[in-house]
Amino acid sequence: MIFATEDCRGTYESLLAKGVEFTQEPTERFYGTDCALRDPFGNPLRFTQPPDGPGIAPPAEELQAQS
Repeated sequence: MIFATEDCRGTYESLLAKGVEFTQEPTERFYGTDCALRDPFGNPLRFTQPPDGPGIAPPAEELQAQS
C-alpha cells in the first residue's frame, strides 16, 4: 500500500520518533521522495511525496542499475 504525503521526510521523522521501524529511509527518485516500512503484520507500506515539477523517467539502463 502506498500513502501520499506532502512531506515525506517530515512523516518519516514523526513516525520514527514514535518508534516505527523503517525498512528504507526517504530516498529521492524520479517520481518523488519515498520511504518504506512494514506494518505489525509484515505488510509493506510506503509513503511517497510527489515531485515539485514533472517527473522525468531516467533511461532504462539507469533504472536497471538501481535495482
